[in-house]
Amino acid sequence: MGKIFLSVILLSIISCSSDDEVQNSGDKPAIVGKWYIEKSEIYKSLNPQIQTLYSTDCEKMSTYEFTPSHVMSITFAQSNNTCVKTDAVARKYMFNKGNGKFWYEGEENYPYFVTKLTLSDMVMEDRTQDFDGDGIKDILRRFYKRIN
Repeated sequence: MGKIFLSVILLSIISCSSDDEVQNSGDKPAIVGKWYIEKSEIYKSLNPQIQTLYSTDCEKMSTYEFTPSHVMSITFAQSNNTCVKTDAVARKYMFNKGNGKFWYEGEENYPYFVTKLTLSDMVMEDRTQDFDGDGIKDILRRFYKRIN
């Protein structure tokens, strides 16, 4: 009986140790990092439908690099047959991981919502626009892929 009890305690200690190692490994999902938008989906309320927009190769060159307090956006667009850099902007943001609420400084009344965050994927929703003109806010989902 004592050997069984000792075995259970030993297994408990080993499993706790491996949990701590995973938690301390830095492999937790975080918004901090460099991302690009793979696709966007617009959920319209007037005629329940989803409009999917896939990023072009040129648009995928646009990056969104999140630091703990700022996001640096560098955007590219097609001009004739060339992909050109069109903008570079740094903005301060706040992110509440508990409820997924994300907003830019000075725009607290216009939050976005991070509805999915893994090591490689992030989905951010914009619920502030009425795309179909029915007076009801629609949802624009942006699907991000981590670059690093």
